[in-house]
Amino acid sequence: MGLTLEKVFFNGVELTKYITVARGFTLNIGADFEPSLNSYDVLSGAEFTYTRKKEKVIPIPFYNKTGSFEEYNLLLKALNVETPKELKFSSWPNKVFYAIPVETLDFEVLARANGRGTLKFIVADGLAHSTNQRPFSFTRNEEGILEATIVNEGSEPVSVDYEVKLKKESGFLGIASPYGAIQFGKVEEVDGLVAEKNVVLSSNKAGNFANWTDGTVFYESQNKKSVTNMSSDTADGGRLGLLPSSFSNNANGVQFGAIKELTLSETAQNWYIWARACFETGLVNQTGAWCLAVVDDQNRFIAGMAIEKTNTTANIATVHFLMGDGAGGSRSVKSINFTPHAGLSNPYGSEARKQNRNMFDIKKEGEKVTFFWYGSYHSSHESKIKNAVAKKVQFFTGQYRGRTAGNQLVSVHYLNDFSFTKIKVPYWKDIPNRYSAGSVLRVVGQEGKLYVNNQLAPDGEIMGTKFFKVPPGETKVQLLVSSFSEVESAVAKIKEAYI
Repeated sequence: MGLTLEKVFFNGVELTKYITVARGFTLNIGADFEPSLNSYDVLSGAEFTYTRKKEKVIPIPFYNKTGSFEEYNLLLKALNVETPKELKFSSWPNKVFYAIPVETLDFEVLARANGRGTLKFIVADGLAHSTNQRPFSFTRNEEGILEATIVNEGSEPVSVDYEVKLKKESGFLGIASPYGAIQFGKVEEVDGLVAEKNVVLSSNKAGNFANWTDGTVFYESQNKKSVTNMSSDTADGGRLGLLPSSFSNNANGVQFGAIKELTLSETAQNWYIWARACFETGLVNQTGAWCLAVVDDQNRFIAGMAIEKTNTTANIATVHFLMGDGAGGSRSVKSINFTPHAGLSNPYGSEARKQNRNMFDIKKEGEKVTFFWYGSYHSSHESKIKNAVAKKVQFFTGQYRGRTAGNQLVSVHYLNDFSFTKIKVPYWKDIPNRYSAGSVLRVVGQEGKLYVNNQLAPDGEIMGTKFFKVPPGETKVQLLVSSFSEVESAVAKIKEAYI
């Protein structure tokens, strides 16, 4: 059986194309240990202080039977490097040295260009390194912590690489061992917080009040009686409050007309109404009533707004801002007189509507209710309505007792562009974390760096991080992420090193 010839590779070039490794070559050179001792004149022997391993020199004896100048030139070209490069041998296929040529080629010519000599390589760290990375998966221990046992079968401590794939986002990554700890990101980073948002429960525009139904009882004041039906159309940008040309006070109400109501899809303790009002006389002697009211889940009045004209001799109307008392009662907390003509000084008149200035709003925040009038706000407080929840909105328009529903009724008495918004609704607001779901976090131990999805992430390292090495034998390492996070997979990897 023939002798297997050693193959040598340096910096990706096979040197044994130009030389043949001679007998006597071995890689079992061992370490060059250099202990440091202190000697004292008054003491016998010496005191040990420390020891270190020096660089390793690998001599490669060779011969050459068929060499040429071209092959000699190619050999020296392969050896001409400025920094250590990979040195590999076929007898150790899974190990590599990081070496650089040293000294002369030491070539002895035997005949013509043929001869023998010795190549020498110096290995600065004195180690052979495995070319295969051994993986060690993390699994949950009895305490539920992700843990891996790294088994280093080499003869030298080595750096560790980690690869973690997140199933759910995390604010930090931590790796702990008996030899040090690594942390990126912040432990205190939270997944989210309780925030507030607004939810529109109803929006009625351009006369579309199809989700409003006929009402029978007006809970702000049951003196407002329903004796007819109310409808809507799209004229003047849309309007709710159309009444028949004539109807009678057959219920003997102080005010008589029609009721429409909106049942909200959900209750609201805090809410905001934005809408447009239209209230305008055609004749000075006209009278009429307009009222928007919010009631709770027990049909008790919470807050609202009324526009009324009772004067038959002067063109004067009054807007009332209304508050409930928690028991169903109603009181006016602010009354403002105005002239309900078509001019711009009437915020609910034709000119205001044409110039997009006939809007109003009402906001309830706990016990505080704020009303809008002509560019200013008026607020009132009532502790008894603080926890009241809106369930229904009602709209009434009609005439006063003793008056007719024909020419004596205010010509314009409409509601439009109504919206009801539930405000300050608590919800869980997600905060995007430093490391998003699906991210692959790769820690390169030898570099002391973290890569996120193959991109260097230099700003996450926490002060005190120590990129530790694991010695020969078994080492347990633990992986930590945010409490709200979830790890899909995690593995530690090492390349063993040999003296």
